[in-house]
This record gives sequence, C-alpha cells and structure tokens, in this order.
Amino acid sequence: MSGFAEDGAPAYDAPMTKAVFLQWVQRQERRHELKDGRAIMHAGTTHRHAVLSARFVGALSLRLDPDRWAICTADFAVEIGDVVRYPDVLVQTTGIDGAALSTDKPVLLVEVLSPSSVGTDMTVKLAEYTSLASLEAYIVASQDEAILWVWQRDAASKTFPAKPQEISGRGSELNIASLGIALPLAELYRGITTA
Repeated sequence: MSGFAEDGAPAYDAPMTKAVFLQWVQRQERRHELKDGRAIMHAGTTHRHAVLSARFVGALSLRLDPDRWAICTADFAVEIGDVVRYPDVLVQTTGIDGAALSTDKPVLLVEVLSPSSVGTDMTVKLAEYTSLASLEAYIVASQDEAILWVWQRDAASKTFPAKPQEISGRGSELNIASLGIALPLAELYRGITTA
C-alpha cells in the first residue's frame, strides 16, 4: 500500500488535519482513525464483534424515538479535539446535517472489545470520550463473555466515575438513565457463542 491517491491526497503516513483525514478516509477500503495527525488502520473484525455491534443498534432502535435520536454504526466518526474515532455504535440527537462525516456531540458511545483494542478502549478512548460535554454514557462490551463495562455521567455531579459499573451474565440488564431505557444482556448476546 503506497498510501498515495490519484488526486494528490497526502501519503498514508503523512500528517493530516481532521478535514483532510475525513475526506481521505472516505476513499479507503479499510477502517482508519486519526490520532496525533496520523491515520491508523484497523484490522477486520470477528463475527461475534460484528453481530454484537448490530445487536446494540437493533436494541437501541427498538427503544429510542427516531424523531429524537439518531443511531449510527462504525462508519460515522466522532471528533474529540484533533482525534477522529469510529466507535462501533454512536447515539446522538437528530438534526445533524445529513452530509456530515462526523459529530462532536454523541450522547452514547459503544465499543466492542477486540484483542488489539483492550488497552485503548478501556484507557485512551475512555479519557477521550468522557471529555466530550455531550456524552452521557460509554459502554465497552466483551465479545468473549456477556459482560459490559459502563461509565455513566452522574446527574448531580455531572462527572463520570473513575471505575466502570460491571454488568455481567445474560440474566442482567443495563439501565441507561439519561436515555430512560434498559438493555437486557440476554437480548444483546442472543445467538452469540461466547468463548
């Protein structure tokens, strides 16, 4: 992969601004994120990862009013300062420009863990995502077991807890207070054979 496009876009490893990156990434065949001005390529995903991400989208779609909430998949970016990430699932209020390539106002973000993303999802992305004023909840989901790690903004203090709430077992339920909904883990993990 040379990293050069026919239209004179920057080399794959060349520093990029957010605006250049958001245009460049539209022409790529693989998933990338922008960190420290550099495009970072992500590997493909497992079947469990793909299905679990889709289950979150389905469960949220059943519970959230589409006139008020927009649910996006990993193809829609979130901007955090100079960083551009593609969370597995993103929820924001409706009304965004339909041609937009990103948002900086998500209300809920979900990442499904991969072996290569454990450290990033639980530390780097946690710090980045929870710095967003609009964010109310960040969920990290295991694809190996029915376990969720959840950070929800406290309504009174307006802060996120230092440690996540761990919700485990298919008989458990995730309550997302800011959205007024509950997601049963049995629904999210139905048909997913875990390790």
